[in-house]
Amino acid sequence: MGQDDLDETILRMLQANGKMSIEEIAEKLDRSASTIRDRIRRMEDERLILGYSTIIDPERLDIDAEALVLADIDPQSEGKAMSALMSLEEVSEVMRVTGEPRLMFRVRASDRKELLSFLDRKIRPLGFRRVDVRLVLDRPVRYPGSV
Repeated sequence: MGQDDLDETILRMLQANGKMSIEEIAEKLDRSASTIRDRIRRMEDERLILGYSTIIDPERLDIDAEALVLADIDPQSEGKAMSALMSLEEVSEVMRVTGEPRLMFRVRASDRKELLSFLDRKIRPLGFRRVDVRLVLDRPVRYPGSV
């Protein structure tokens, strides 16, 4: 089902602040809380809203090493390898990308030594080839709701 202006406004508000209550949204949009609740529930049921998450500060959790890893794998092993990647706590994101290598994933660890150890112990045994590791030096991106 298509979204109207009200749905789009609700989505923008939730993207900026996922903790905003239905009552707050209703008040700001001069609508009833039941209308907003029904709209959000419908968008969740239609899987337009897939979930809610919290953006954390990795440094506060002693995560001082982050890397983007580009890797290739035989097509017949890709599904199993991607499932294995998604089950690893250190892997926060997995993507299929254009070109070669065909996969990219984000890995986090407490430091570079632990990151390299993780890659050797957990990633290489999955059968990846042409592994290209790019260390993240800085993250100047501002997330919605951040100051």
